[in-house]
Amino acid sequence: MPTGQASGVPSSVIASVSNFGDAQRTVEYLRSYGMDAARLEVVGAGLRQASRQRAVPVARLTAVSASQGALLGVLAAIFITLVAETTLNGLAVVVWGFVYGVLIGALWGLFRGLVRNRPDAFDTEVLPTRYEVRCPADELSVARTLLADAADVDDGRVERGVIADAPQSEEAHRDAA
Repeated sequence: MPTGQASGVPSSVIASVSNFGDAQRTVEYLRSYGMDAARLEVVGAGLRQASRQRAVPVARLTAVSASQGALLGVLAAIFITLVAETTLNGLAVVVWGFVYGVLIGALWGLFRGLVRNRPDAFDTEVLPTRYEVRCPADELSVARTLLADAADVDDGRVERGVIADAPQSEEAHRDAA
């Protein structure tokens, strides 16, 4: 389902798992038994806001920028050697272009690294604490039966252990009672 688009069909929670990979395996398992993938949804639930300080390695950023500067310096030196009349030979111009390119690139990379690692720079993102697998209410009993049978049948499918261990939602426990 596209981001920001609400579900057109009321849905019920089939299973609630801790990571997205397990939710995808549950959907694939249900699809392997003929459920329509377009009617199954994986929804992030229990959203929390997480903040972490940016960690950009300054030394690596400086080295990458220095190598990019060296490349640009050599290209500029070759252009100058081909176009301009100089008192230096071509090799000297290329060497000086390399040296100036490394210096300017390293200073630029160091500046970028220091700005990105300032103490007040934080990355904030919203993360789900669990993922719910949902389906329309008219297919709910079929999906729950398939997931309940996942622990009972051993047909060599690797994902059965993950699917069988997926805790059923609170709604499933209320409906069973």
